[in-house]
Amino acid sequence: MSHEAQLFSLAILFYLYDSSALLYSNEAILTCDRTERWRAETGWAGIVIAGRVLCMLNPFSPHRPAFRLNWDFHTLESGATDTGWSERARQLNALAPMTLAIGMALFVLLPLGLFTALGPYAVVPALVVLYGSTVLALSYVHRRGLLATRKRSRFVGFAFECLACPPFAVNMARRISLASRIAEPLPSAAVRLLDAENWGRLRAHCLSRLDDAMHLVAEDSTDKKLLVAQRERLMELQP
Repeated sequence: MSHEAQLFSLAILFYLYDSSALLYSNEAILTCDRTERWRAETGWAGIVIAGRVLCMLNPFSPHRPAFRLNWDFHTLESGATDTGWSERARQLNALAPMTLAIGMALFVLLPLGLFTALGPYAVVPALVVLYGSTVLALSYVHRRGLLATRKRSRFVGFAFECLACPPFAVNMARRISLASRIAEPLPSAAVRLLDAENWGRLRAHCLSRLDDAMHLVAEDSTDKKLLVAQRERLMELQP
C-alpha cells in the first residue's frame, strides 16, 4: 500500500473506533436527529469485549448527538428530576453543518486529491474546508460551553484532539454527548423521549437483561424479589 492509502485507512479506522462504544448490560445509547426524533441503540449482542457489548453507531450520521444512559437493576424511578440534559441535543444539532463539512472534506475531497489526477486542486480545498470547519465548530462549542466541564484545560485538550486527528472532529457532537454524565435512569428517559415502537424494542431488551440477572440470583432472595418488581414496573411503563 502507498503511504497515502495507509494514511487514509488509518483515518477510517480512527473514525470507526470513535463511532463505537462498549456498553454494560444496564446501559444503552439514545440518539437524536434534527427533527428531535429519538432512537435507542443497545449494541451487537453477539460481540462482547471485556464483559461489555460493542455498540457501533451509524457511521453515516456522525452529527447526531448520542447520550449514554444506565439504570440500576435494584431501582427504577418513573420520575427523574434531571431531565434537562435532553435539551442539549438541540445545541449539539447546530454543529451538524460544520461536522458534515469536515466529513465531506476528509472522506470525499481529500481522497480525490490523493488518488486521482486532481491532486492539489482537491487537496488544498479539502484542507481549507476541513480545518476551517473544525475551527468554526470549536468556536461554537467554546461559546456555548457545551463541554461537560468549563475548565479551560479540558477545552484546550478537546480542541487539540480534533485538530490533530480530523476523524475525531467529524464525531465532535458524539464525543461531547457521550462524555456527558446523565443522572436520569434509562427507562425513565426512554419512556419520555421514545415513540411506542422504539420504546417497545428497548423494553424488550431491558426485560431480557432482567431475566438474565434473575437467573443469577437465588430463589426467594431479596434480589430476586426486587428484580421481579422491577420487571413488572417496566411492563407498566408507557411512552
